[in-house]
Amino acid sequence: MRRETIYLSPSKQPENRYAAGNTNEEKEMVAVAKLLKKILEEDYGLAVVLANLSLDISQRGRPKEAKDKGCSLYIALHSNAGGGGKASGAVALYHPKSPKSLVLSKILVEELDGICPYKSNRARNLVNGMESFNGIGFAEVRSPFNLGLTPVLMETNFHDHKDIALWIIGHKEDIAKAYARAIARFLEVDQKAQEMELIKESPKEEGLYRVQVGAFRKRENAETLVQKLWQQGFEGFIRYS
Repeated sequence: MRRETIYLSPSKQPENRYAAGNTNEEKEMVAVAKLLKKILEEDYGLAVVLANLSLDISQRGRPKEAKDKGCSLYIALHSNAGGGGKASGAVALYHPKSPKSLVLSKILVEELDGICPYKSNRARNLVNGMESFNGIGFAEVRSPFNLGLTPVLMETNFHDHKDIALWIIGHKEDIAKAYARAIARFLEVDQKAQEMELIKESPKEEGLYRVQVGAFRKRENAETLVQKLWQQGFEGFIRYS
C-alpha cells in the first residue's frame, strides 16, 4: 500500500521584510504552513509533517528530516521579492529530472494565481530550480530530490509589492486552501465528505450513527485513511459506490 506524506518547509528568512504590514516572510509563511497542515489533515485526510523550524535547509537539516519521516513530497513555502514593487504572480521552482515536480508546480501556480486579485505579470511562472547558483540549484529543490522526494519551492507571490503584501497578510487561510486544493489535485484525493450519514438500524434495536469521513478516487488513499482510523482506535471500512 502506497502512502503519501507531505513535508511542509516554510521560509526561514525573517530578514525579508514585507513592503507593508510590519511583518516578514518567515512569520507569514510559517502561519500559512500551519494552516495548510490543518486543512490537509482535517479536510483531506492526508499525512503531513511540518518542518522542525529550528532546522536549516541543508541536506542534513529539513530534507533529511523529511526523508527520515517517510515523506514523499517536499513543499517549500516562500514569498518573493526583487520585483521592484511591481511584480506579481506565483512562481514555482521545480527539479528538471522529476516529472512529478513539474506537474505539481503547474497545479500550485494555477491555484495560487487563481485566488489572487492581482494578475500575474510573470514571463516565466515555472522555473528550473537547478539553473541558479552556477548549476548548483536551490537547496530545497536539489537536496530533497537527491534523497528521493518530489520537491517544489513555491514563491507564493511578491511581498515587495505593497498591495500584494497586504493581500498575503489578510488572506493566509485562502492561500492555505489554494495550496491544499493543488496538493489534493496532484494526489487525486477528494475532500472529505462534510455531512454525516445518520443510519438507524431499527426502532426496536439500538440505533447506530455512522460518520462518513472520506471519499477518494484511488483505493490506496482510502486504505491509508482507514489505517489511520484503526491506529487511533476507531473502526473503519471501505465501501465502493
